[in-house]
Amino acid sequence: MEAGLSSPVTDPKALFDDFANEYDSWFLTPAGRKVFAFELDLLLNSLPALSGIHLLEIGIGTGLFAIEFQKRGAKVKGIEPSPKMRAIAEKRGLEVKYGLGEAIPYPDNSFDVVLAMTSIEFSKTPERFLKEMVRVTKPSGIVAVGVLNLWSLYGISRRVKGLFKKSLYDEAHFYSYIELKMLLSAYLNDILVNSSVFINPSPPEFILKKAETIEHFGRRHLVPFGALLVGTGKKAEQRK
Repeated sequence: MEAGLSSPVTDPKALFDDFANEYDSWFLTPAGRKVFAFELDLLLNSLPALSGIHLLEIGIGTGLFAIEFQKRGAKVKGIEPSPKMRAIAEKRGLEVKYGLGEAIPYPDNSFDVVLAMTSIEFSKTPERFLKEMVRVTKPSGIVAVGVLNLWSLYGISRRVKGLFKKSLYDEAHFYSYIELKMLLSAYLNDILVNSSVFINPSPPEFILKKAETIEHFGRRHLVPFGALLVGTGKKAEQRK
């Protein structure tokens, strides 16, 4: 995850170092387990079959999602500016370099899939960030961007809370469905945007019991309003 850049390559490590332990522990709560399962399911359905592919995750964080990709046969590498998050990911057996989305430390055409999961929201130069993702993707490879949704229950709740209490998300630019689609369309082909997580923040137990039903309905009928938007596109083939 990249955060609060005052210039395209300013080191944002302090912000996410403070968040490292809290990030993992939240996903162990009843609501966190549901959210993680729904987000992972959406990612797996948005990406090609993972067995044998070379995948780079930008802002790999503590590696929670990357480990799941690796279990499914992907050859995963990651970049991450936060030393504390990077250390946790490395303890999970992942190969992680220091790096920012605006300056990815890999050569052109290196990966079959390049994913940024809730990291481009914290970039002051998202176009540069996306161009870098495209650069290191192989021709006809997939670029995937997961972002926090401006028009979701989670997005609205976080913005309201930010009026009264300093939050990590004060630094984030939340995206709408249309905005994400337009950003990707400027650089990629065959754009698809879907979403996940339609339960409310801090849901009561009776909502958690119906979470799968709510999720199924939301993915069918409320795509612009899920808490996580995932957009994918294909890099153009190189001309011979």
